[in-house]
Amino acid sequence: MSAPTASLRFAITLALTVASATLHGAPTAGALWTDSFDQAKKTATAGKQDLLMDFTGSDWCSWCIKLRKEVFDQAAFKAAAPKDFVLVELDYPQDDSKLSAEVKAQNARLQKEFAIRGYPTILLADSTGRPYAQTGYQEGGPEKYLTHLQELRKIKAQRDQAFAKAESATGVERALQLAAGLKAMDESLVAAHYRPVLDEITKLDPTDKAELASIRFKGDLAGLQETLSAAAKAGGSSAVRKPVDEFIAGHPKITAEQRQGTLMGLLNFYRPPQDNDTVLKLMDEVKSLKADSQLGQQAAAIGERVQKMNAEAKGATKPAAEAK
Repeated sequence: MSAPTASLRFAITLALTVASATLHGAPTAGALWTDSFDQAKKTATAGKQDLLMDFTGSDWCSWCIKLRKEVFDQAAFKAAAPKDFVLVELDYPQDDSKLSAEVKAQNARLQKEFAIRGYPTILLADSTGRPYAQTGYQEGGPEKYLTHLQELRKIKAQRDQAFAKAESATGVERALQLAAGLKAMDESLVAAHYRPVLDEITKLDPTDKAELASIRFKGDLAGLQETLSAAAKAGGSSAVRKPVDEFIAGHPKITAEQRQGTLMGLLNFYRPPQDNDTVLKLMDEVKSLKADSQLGQQAAAIGERVQKMNAEAKGATKPAAEAK
């Protein structure tokens, strides 16, 4: 038998490589989704694409499963979405045995970095990983979802157009152009992921002609949570109130509702039943600031639940003769 030609040898080698990759579970070329955030950024940069990041609970979250079934698994989405996006699946399943230790660590880090509170959360980000829009489950199938994504991409276009104008501007004018870019996006995303831009605007525009006070406050509030986490770790729940009081004092223009939100953040660090009395006082304080606000009403409801818990606990500890 004659020796195989170069082209035949190449074909054999390619077949063996593909077979090996399949047997060992490695991703094949052209796979629709990746679980590597770093690789996704490299791919997006090379292809001048954005990132679509799906924070999901693939084996327990009903809305995540519906989104995948109704949209992501549909041929129309598979054909169109990769033209504009590198698709990144960040999974938090109950059974995580199929995830590598590296992927688990990455997903835990990104969950914290992007402050993910619910699933599914879909973040759209530029190729550097900086988000510009957030969404989730949407009814209507793949075509409607693709239209929705294209509408969200216009936000990045507005951001980039404003930022480009800022490049040739100085002083307050530069601040105003940067602010225009930030105002195209959701305030929460800006507060969490555009802090350097906010800091630059503050230096260029000390009188706040750009009117970004509310966004700056949200950014400051996010920083406060980190301070409180450190305080709680060092001194327990009793150590968290002082940083909050200092934060409020450092924001003399804080509104009643902003103050309510700041105080409600303390609930992350109080634990029942030992902190129940502290929580009751805190909820009374929140209500006194603005009882008819959403947070005021939430505080009232929480206070009622804690009072009920205290009453039930007190009843459970009564001597048998007294309880009769």
